[in-house]
Amino acid sequence: MPAVKKFTITPLKFDAGLVKEVTKRRTGGESITAIATALKLSNGKVAMALLVGEAQHDTRANLLDDPAKLARAIVKDRKEGKSWGWLAARYGVTEGTCRAAFTAATGQPFTALDYRRKASKEG
Repeated sequence: MPAVKKFTITPLKFDAGLVKEVTKRRTGGESITAIATALKLSNGKVAMALLVGEAQHDTRANLLDDPAKLARAIVKDRKEGKSWGWLAARYGVTEGTCRAAFTAATGQPFTALDYRRKASKEG
């Protein structure tokens, strides 16, 4: 893999109380929509809180200190089909940082590898 270009690491700041409340309600059987309605939040905010609460956080302390290692870990997981939100929750950085890390490590735009798109057949 080529050398990783510089990018800014922005830590993910998410309300721990919200994460706890959403996780508790979801394990109680409530849907994301019901939780969002009850808490007067968007479905996306509730879904991200759920991801943060359920993610297996990468506890390698040196990942945030070493941008190259973080970028390579993000690229590896993204190539496995993980979403930007999942990556953000796992590594404790913003989705924008995940996208910047992908671009810095691969030299491609973050839209280059989209697991939701089918590969086009040329020729």
